[in-house]
Amino acid sequence: MHELSLIESMLSIIREEREKHCMKRILRVRVVNGALSGAVSDALSFGWECLTQEGDLQGVALDIVDAPLKVVCGSCGKPFTPEDAHYMPCPACGEILGHEIESGRELYIDEIEADIDDAESAAAAAPHTGD
Repeated sequence: MHELSLIESMLSIIREEREKHCMKRILRVRVVNGALSGAVSDALSFGWECLTQEGDLQGVALDIVDAPLKVVCGSCGKPFTPEDAHYMPCPACGEILGHEIESGRELYIDEIEADIDDAESAAAAAPHTGD
């Protein structure tokens, strides 16, 4: 199950972002998983639960958005969403080969919802006096 290594990588990125942006506590993470990414959403969820049961990210919610496959016909240029990832006849011209994949391969962290450290945000929001 390669989804565990994917989740480990995501957790590393989340920790880096937490430090970089002075996030006090991570509340929720949203991940976009494309239909052709090779990752199974249920396995990602299971891996997340296993790897966040304890430690600094315990209790952080994971939302997975399944992104559909979208292609552009290689013959007529019509964009469409095929019903099957293996057999994709264009609804406009019937062409089944040569389509360009527009989306569906992606797997990325879309959003991290967090509390920001109050001291850091207050310092950042304080007006500069221009000494």
